[in-house]
Amino acid sequence: MRKIAFLRSIEIQQTVPYLEELGVALRERGLVGKLFYTDGECAPGEFPGEVEKMPAGVSVAETLRRIREWGTDGVISLSIPDENALRDALVCERLAAEGIPTVMHSAAATGLMANKWETKLLVGAHGLDTPEGVLVDGDLLNSRTLPVPAYRDYLVERAGELGYPLLSKPLWDCLGNGIRFLADQGDLDGYLDEPYDGNVVLERCVAGELCSVEVVGAAGDYVVQPLLWKGPTGGAPTFAFTTVRYTAPRAEADERFAPVAERLKRLCAALEVTGSVEVEMIYVDGRYEVIEINPRVSGSTSLSIAASGLNTYVAMLDILFGEWGQRHDATSGSAKRIALQFPTTPLDDAADADIRATLAVVRSSSFTIDGTRYANTVITCEYSDVDALGAHLDELSRRHGFLIPEVRAAIDDVLAGVRAAIDPALAQS
Repeated sequence: MRKIAFLRSIEIQQTVPYLEELGVALRERGLVGKLFYTDGECAPGEFPGEVEKMPAGVSVAETLRRIREWGTDGVISLSIPDENALRDALVCERLAAEGIPTVMHSAAATGLMANKWETKLLVGAHGLDTPEGVLVDGDLLNSRTLPVPAYRDYLVERAGELGYPLLSKPLWDCLGNGIRFLADQGDLDGYLDEPYDGNVVLERCVAGELCSVEVVGAAGDYVVQPLLWKGPTGGAPTFAFTTVRYTAPRAEADERFAPVAERLKRLCAALEVTGSVEVEMIYVDGRYEVIEINPRVSGSTSLSIAASGLNTYVAMLDILFGEWGQRHDATSGSAKRIALQFPTTPLDDAADADIRATLAVVRSSSFTIDGTRYANTVITCEYSDVDALGAHLDELSRRHGFLIPEVRAAIDDVLAGVRAAIDPALAQS
């Protein structure tokens, strides 16, 4: 029986329930899968195959040793975040050189996409909009190399040309880690007094809507999953799991995105993307400004699958076996239903069971960061059921108090937009 290794560096529970379909696809092909993972715990049945935990920060050499020892016939990367994706890219390049098929971008492409400044240059070269910015040399700013007394004055001048507010972003990181919001020159002066230790991008802070798409494919054949909307921008970054995220029809925004999607596919072809990437953007004044490209699956992958039905994890198996072109068509990746991810109060078993009995729940989960417990739920809804969804949420919240008023109001805004998109007459009312 052939063996397929999967590399993972974030809790496997984030993939629920879509690894079940991967398990079916493995069994249909007579394959056995094994998950080599570093983070969290993988309980029996959570992955459709064998599992082996590796130490956090595992090296390329050690990962290769374990995979070779198992005797794999193919490797697929599912790791998050970017530093782990880079490790996987190096692992896969070395295995591919030995004739073992893999699903992962090249190390060069992965490193380029993981670097926010390199990404900015890349997307500009492909005709995509991106916020104006300047690369800040951390060595010069922290007086580690050649002394350049005017460098600080230079940055202040460039910042004035960009216009406030600004964001300072580390070149490598995700989830908003290390980002500083600089409202004016006073904030910039304070930042320059105690700057970040490494290189950063100083970027114009754009007030608009944060959104993203997942692009899946290989060898010039790419599918763009539905647009996901993630909340307002224009200030300090917000924690990913405290806002309402959704995919739903928005006629004007969808129309304006169509040419952007084609440019993204051409960019992926130029990079020879193999597998999945997530493109983060800000929608402002009818245009999409790309702010980063994550060279990997993401925390939004489940929401993308929920909306379109195109299972990214199964698609990667199709890519591995050269069957991707036969397994999808022109409608793949199109939004089939509404998908919503929203924060809730922590749910006990009875409340969770009641919600699952009423709504089409994809996943409900919770985790603790710095002593605070966060809970969130992902649901889907058919377009024809939009009117009933609000009533169901109100009744469930009455029984369990699981939605705070701000979240409930944000969901109502989404549903109102869906009604207007489905019935244009409502947009005039």
